[in-house]
Amino acid sequence: MACTRLLLIVVLSCVLFTPSESASCCLRYYQRPVPCHRMTGFTIQTISSSCDLQAVIFHTKDGRFMCADPAKKWTMRVLKCLLSRKTD
Repeated sequence: MACTRLLLIVVLSCVLFTPSESASCCLRYYQRPVPCHRMTGFTIQTISSSCDLQAVIFHTKDGRFMCADPAKKWTMRVLKCLLSRKTD
């Protein structure tokens, strides 16, 4: 019984806390500015039936995802930095 409960907790943790590019959905924004050198890329989350938050999802070098408010100045600054890297 304890083993089954532990397995259920592990599976739920993976589903709830490990975003993947195809199934990620930002529920809230990361509040602190993040330096561009820690980022490898980004995706844009639009409002849909499953995600009710407009967001920029930054991809970090360590494989994590950070949801940012597209209206914040620091978000736009990091986006410009990432886009300039692609053109160089």
